Amino acid sequence: MKRIFQVLFLALIAIGYTACQPDSFREVYPAGDPQMQATMLTEEVNFGSDSITFEVTVTEKETPLSTLAIKVIVGINVIASEEVRTPGLMYKDTFTYAVPFGPNMPEGEAVKVYLTATNIEGTVKNLILDQCVGHRPAIETMYVMPPTINYKPLGKGKQMTWDGEKFVAYDLAYPKSIECLLAVVGTKFGRVDWTKPVMGMLNGQLSLITEEQFTAGEASSIVLANDNLESIDTITFDPLTFELYFGGKVAQPVSALDVNVDLAEVAGKTYRHAKIFFDPEMEVTINGVANLATAYNLDYMELKDGNVVKFLGEKGMYEVYYLPEEDYIVVEPLRDAVYPNVMWMTGVGFGLPVATPKVQGGWGFDNLGQYIACRTVAPKVYQFTAYLKNGVNADFATYGSLNFKFFHQKGWGGEEKGADYEQIGLPILGVGSEGLTKVNGDTGAEAGNWIAATQEEFEGIYRITLDQNNMITTYEKLR
Repeated sequence: MKRIFQVLFLALIAIGYTACQPDSFREVYPAGDPQMQATMLTEEVNFGSDSITFEVTVTEKETPLSTLAIKVIVGINVIASEEVRTPGLMYKDTFTYAVPFGPNMPEGEAVKVYLTATNIEGTVKNLILDQCVGHRPAIETMYVMPPTINYKPLGKGKQMTWDGEKFVAYDLAYPKSIECLLAVVGTKFGRVDWTKPVMGMLNGQLSLITEEQFTAGEASSIVLANDNLESIDTITFDPLTFELYFGGKVAQPVSALDVNVDLAEVAGKTYRHAKIFFDPEMEVTINGVANLATAYNLDYMELKDGNVVKFLGEKGMYEVYYLPEEDYIVVEPLRDAVYPNVMWMTGVGFGLPVATPKVQGGWGFDNLGQYIACRTVAPKVYQFTAYLKNGVNADFATYGSLNFKFFHQKGWGGEEKGADYEQIGLPILGVGSEGLTKVNGDTGAEAGNWIAATQEEFEGIYRITLDQNNMITTYEKLR
C-alpha cells in the first residue's frame, strides 16, 4: 500500500510539472541581418495641405521579421509615429502621411522619415529618408479677428504689422479677457476668410485649423486673459514658432476717484466714462459729485464715513459712468461679462435709483437706464437696485406697466423665465412660456417676463434679488 501511494505521489508531481510547461518551446534563430530598402515617392510638400508617400521593403534570409517602426519628423516635430507587424521573411508596403503645419517648420525644411526594422531575435536595421522638401504656406498678412461676427469686444478685427520677424498689433484697447482667431485674411465685415490659413486652438495647442474643425467644436478660439491688466493693448505672433504674446497696462486698484477728472467726456453723450480697477480690500475716496449720499452706486458700493465708499464687487476692471444731471455713479462689469458671473436686466417701467428718479427703461442695451447690471452677491444669487413705477398697461385688462426680464449677457440671447420663480414683496407675475393674452386678442405676449400683476400704482426704490438656489425673486423697498 505504501508503495502504491509513493507511485501515485510521483505521478502527480510529474503531471504538475508537465502542466507548468509551455505547449511548445520557441525556436531560436540566428541573429540575422534585416535588409531594408526605402524610396521616397514625394519630392515636395506644402505644410498643412499635402502628404508624403514612401515605399519600404524589408527582407531576411532565415530569421523571421518582427516589426517596422516609422517616425516622420519635420525639424523637432514628430508629425507621425507608427509600428507595424512584419511577419515572415519579406515585407513590402507603401505608406502615406499628411504633413501638418506646425511650429518651428521653416521654409525648405526636409520632411524626414526614420525607419527601424527589427527581426524576432532583436536585430535591427535603421534607415533615414530625407529627400522630401517642405514649404510653408504663404503668410504675408495676419489679422486679429473675432471668432464670430456677433462677438463685439474686437469690433471687426485688426490687421497686424510685420516687423521683420513677427506680426504685431498695437493700441488695441481690448478688454483684459478676449477670444480671437488669427487669420491670414480678414474681411471688412469682421468675418474670417477660411479659404486662407487660420490659427486657433487644437488639442490645447495653437495650430492651423479648418472651418469644419471649428464648427464641429474640435478646434476653438484663442483665449487671451490677464486679470492684472487694465486692457489688452498689444498682441505679438511669431509665425515660425507659433508663439503668441499679449500685454497692456498693468491695472492698479483705485484709492481715489474724481468723476470730473478720472472719467472722460463721451462725444454725443451727457455722461462721463472710464474703465476703473477696483479692489474690495481698498476703500475709495469719491470726489466731484454733488451729494455722495445719493450719488454712490447702491449695488457695488457701500457708503462709509465722509466721501469714502467700500467696493462690494469682485476685484477687477469695471465700466464706470457719471451722470452729472442725475448726480449718480453707474458701475457695471465690462460688456463681455456673462452669466454666471453677472446677469443683465432690461424692460420698461423702471429707472436708475437716482435722487430724483424717473422711468428710463425701454427694452434694449444701448443706453444707460435702459438696462441694469445685476451683481453676483452669492453663488447663483443676483441683485440690482432700481426705481420701479407701475401703472396702467393699455394692452392688458389686469396687468401693469412694469415689465422686465433677466438675460445672461448684455444683449439678447440666453435668458431666465419668469414662471420659474416665486415672487415675494410685490404683486409681480412670472409669465410662462405660453405668454399672456392682450385686450385686442393677441396671444403669447410677454412670454417668460416679469410683469406687474395689477394696474394699481406703486413706485419706489427697490432692491431686487434673483435667487437661483431657491428660485425666488424678492423685492425690498429702500425708499
